[in-house]
Amino acid sequence: MNKFNLKALVFTTLIAALGSAFLQPSYGQEQPAVSKIDAPQLKAFAKVYVEFEKIRDTYEPRLNQAQNDREGEAIQKEAASKIDEALANGGLTRESYGRIINTLNNDSELRAIAMQLIDEERKKS
Repeated sequence: MNKFNLKALVFTTLIAALGSAFLQPSYGQEQPAVSKIDAPQLKAFAKVYVEFEKIRDTYEPRLNQAQNDREGEAIQKEAASKIDEALANGGLTRESYGRIINTLNNDSELRAIAMQLIDEERKKS
């Protein structure tokens, strides 16, 4: 795998990790959530999640069609900027987004609510 393809894989993995990690159900015994998420945080999460999907859908094809490493790096930088912008607009950081995902992975009831909010956000888009 050449350097460029590895970067494309890293970018795709980043988007997937930020955007869809909690969609996979946790098997085994559920752990109690470390911290509860309030309604405004959950709504912000849903909005950012949907925005991440749009970013992935926009930038992944462009990255796959990049002609060289420089172009690929520019696309990755632009996408990373959009990710950070989406997080900031939602009042979240990468860390807080990750904590929400971890909480949702361990709380099936809260995860179901998040999925409903995400579906509602998708319909707005």
